[in-house]
Amino acid sequence: MSVTKEPDIFSQSVGEPQNGGRRLKVLLVEDYATLRNAIVKVLESIHLEVVEAKNGIEALQVLDNQSVDMVFTDLVMPEMDGFELCEEIRRRPAFRKLPIVVVSTHRDAIYVIQALRCGADDYLNKPFSASLAQRVIERTMSHA
Repeated sequence: MSVTKEPDIFSQSVGEPQNGGRRLKVLLVEDYATLRNAIVKVLESIHLEVVEAKNGIEALQVLDNQSVDMVFTDLVMPEMDGFELCEEIRRRPAFRKLPIVVVSTHRDAIYVIQALRCGADDYLNKPFSASLAQRVIERTMSHA
């Protein structure tokens, strides 16, 4: 009797190139430098290429000038917050299907609901582990 083993979706990091491909490129939008640096380390640990922005306005400038596979955004930021950023990304035809994950210290359901209504695909509470980030990215990218 032969037993077929289920493929291990975590055997390779989500950002690792497969068959000569490129790593996933993530735009991280976070105004607080210490948190931004910590999140960059987590995302890079799962082999993602990370581009950084300090607020929603900078994020839109990055999106206008570079191709990214996904956006990770904080909610509370100066200039343009994460809710406004999600709405603006969804207004632009070229980015309507771009996966957005909100990363926030806010744990109240009202923030999660508002983020999803504004166009976010998923929500992660800070701080988060590399394994949790990897699962969220895989789930979000599979629906993109």
